[in-house]
Amino acid sequence: MRSLSAGVFFSAVLGLAACDNSNAGGNDDVISGTPTAAQLAELEAKTVLVSGFGTPRADGTFSTSLATIFKGSYKDANGNGYALEIGRDETTFSARVGLISGTDGGDLPTSGIASMRGVYQVAEVGKSQGDAREYGEPVVTSGRITLRADFEHGTLQGNDEALSIDGVFSGKSLTGNAYFHARQAMLGGQVGEDRAVGIFHGADDASTFVGGFLVER
Repeated sequence: MRSLSAGVFFSAVLGLAACDNSNAGGNDDVISGTPTAAQLAELEAKTVLVSGFGTPRADGTFSTSLATIFKGSYKDANGNGYALEIGRDETTFSARVGLISGTDGGDLPTSGIASMRGVYQVAEVGKSQGDAREYGEPVVTSGRITLRADFEHGTLQGNDEALSIDGVFSGKSLTGNAYFHARQAMLGGQVGEDRAVGIFHGADDASTFVGGFLVER
């Protein structure tokens, strides 16, 4: 697993139900340069954090754009994958993620168990967090994960050190929860015999985050 600034985020070719946490209203002040401790405290007191699902096009862009400060996508050679975007409007940070149009996991068996392996990416932004994140700085975490698909009982589960997936599926539609550093997120996506593509979003009082994974047999 690794964390990195958004400037070196992924773009691979092997690519609002909302959660809203706010502490106060908008910000009328414009601060240039590095804020003082007092200015930072005022910014963080006014911060609003929003996350949700969106609908990206096949090229990974969204039909309605945020005031974007970061965006990325992850997809395989057949175009299966997800896209995400983070935007900022003064002290309001919004993050969204969605499956790329045409994403398909393949036929869905009615029985059996499969081990699926692949990569995940999570992008987050929000309040300052010591040396790990400056105020308003998008940060990306990437890693590899193995998930167990139980086609008879309709579950998709697994974890690595940063991300845990506890999903259920009816037909190909994936729902349930993801946990990024133990922070709960809403899970969505698609499951099939060949692969699973998941997306998730969440927000707490410190940051908003979105992510996705693509795992294959």
